[in-house]
Amino acid sequence: MFKLRNILYFIIGFPVFIILVWLFAVPDNLIQYKIEAAISNTGQGNVRASLKGFTKGLFFTVHADSLDLDFDKTPALTITNLAGCFNPRYLIKKQLAFSFKGKMGTGDINGLLKYPADGEIKIEKTELNAIPYLTHIGIETNGYISANILLKNKSVQITFRIPDLDIQKSAVIIPFINSFRRVQGVLSVTGNAIRFDSVSLEGEKGYARLKGDIKNRFMNLSLELMPSMDKLNTIESMLIGKYIVSPGYYVIPVKGPLL
Repeated sequence: MFKLRNILYFIIGFPVFIILVWLFAVPDNLIQYKIEAAISNTGQGNVRASLKGFTKGLFFTVHADSLDLDFDKTPALTITNLAGCFNPRYLIKKQLAFSFKGKMGTGDINGLLKYPADGEIKIEKTELNAIPYLTHIGIETNGYISANILLKNKSVQITFRIPDLDIQKSAVIIPFINSFRRVQGVLSVTGNAIRFDSVSLEGEKGYARLKGDIKNRFMNLSLELMPSMDKLNTIESMLIGKYIVSPGYYVIPVKGPLL
């Protein structure tokens, strides 16, 4: 009976002890640093994460008013109403893992981050105009984006879909850019380089594929354009004429610095 009582005391007391350690022995700023570092380490110094209004709660939960992300020293996006908790099953692998959810504009975002640099993030129907990085590079647009973001080995892979693109203004000169309505594809970010692995654009004036990369804020891209010739006006046909590779197929260079 005595041994059974001790076992029961241990079963009840150990979780209480762990929770007390979490609440009183683990400082808030250490937890905040670990979360920020897990995100920042994915960008080889080009991604910076900053939590505001950070607090911890019972049962290994955390909350923050916002998480601001910068890319290449430029505001990239902001997540608000951030809530999450540490995932204890990863402790067996000697990893700190943090599950979270929040809002981007009116869209939802959730994911799992593992320290020092690993994780997966899912974005659901976020307004494009809620992403400040687009405004910074001179693109004003409406529409919604859904994406899966994979963080691994200090690189980021983004698979995304925009079913209702509506570009109002663009500092990036691409033929018929205002006519494209559907965009989907895969981007890779490593350090200060963004690679367009596979990006397709569709609209009333045809179909296009965007390839190449942006390094050190300099574009080295090419647009493979397959237009609907009967939808183009005379000026548009003349503008793309010099880029013809074969009937119905054009390759247009998109080069130069971003803003």
